[in-house]
Amino acid sequence: MFETAEPAHFMQMPNVSVIVPTHNRAAMLKTHLEALGAQTYPRQSAEWIVVCDGCRDDSGEIARQAGADRVVEQEGRGAAAARNAGLAAATAPLVAFLDDDIIPTAGWLDALVREVRPEQATTLLMGYCPYAPSAIRTYLDRRNAAWYEAKLRPLREPEHVWRFTDFFGGNFAADRQALLNLGGFDPRFALFEDAELALRALKAGWRIWFVPAARAEHHAHRELAEYGRQAFRSGQVDVLLATVHPEAAGELRLGMRRPPIKREMGVAWRAVTQQSSLGLRAVARGAQMGERFSLRPLLDLLYSLLWDGEYWRGVAAA
Repeated sequence: MFETAEPAHFMQMPNVSVIVPTHNRAAMLKTHLEALGAQTYPRQSAEWIVVCDGCRDDSGEIARQAGADRVVEQEGRGAAAARNAGLAAATAPLVAFLDDDIIPTAGWLDALVREVRPEQATTLLMGYCPYAPSAIRTYLDRRNAAWYEAKLRPLREPEHVWRFTDFFGGNFAADRQALLNLGGFDPRFALFEDAELALRALKAGWRIWFVPAARAEHHAHRELAEYGRQAFRSGQVDVLLATVHPEAAGELRLGMRRPPIKREMGVAWRAVTQQSSLGLRAVARGAQMGERFSLRPLLDLLYSLLWDGEYWRGVAAA
């Protein structure tokens, strides 16, 4: 279906639809589209589709001014629905998804396209998304960036056995028709829609392939309150994922087995957070002080407690 080509034969490369879902990030979107315009991959062979999901700013106008081929504007329905809308609008045989806060390097698209193989249409080509240096403003950001790099390390090994939790959908490419046949993204998932997609893909015999050269920097600074909200939503979504795919429960935080002492301590902390939010508020205040005075060992403990407490509150609320 696809053919790769040497730089001297750019016009023989497969056409690709670049899909950018966005939500009220007009300034970031402008920077994002400027980076797309600087790609080494020929512009005439790429279709840009921007999906404005519930945007109340001027994202749509910015996308049009930047030269987007299609601008889809819809009521806020979430990331999964936005990705599906972009997939439905795409016309090229290859689709590349890139989140609006992930800024591609000049060779990003070219690197993804070069990994396409005609005989391997059922492949998720996952790019590399290191944290942008400018987005690392706090110890929490550094901690999250280090977690991401540690998560990726085993993926570089040829013998790595891929799990659905390895996949990150903020930067990837796939065969459009094969992705449609798989069913696209499940709109029930407000978070981790990419992991759910990867779960179905792996069950259907797909493979995931890591493409480190497809580099795009993630501007993922998170404030403390947002970190807590993400943990809460993660708990809610894990319950949904375990309900829809019971066989996957053991790979989720809610189904993991822990050493007895760690498990008992977790149960005790969970009971505290379920009865009152005072404990979590105290942890959050401690984390703010820890950031101010760079108390890293203490911050590691407090951020773990905050995530764990909010996560299990989300599980209980699901």
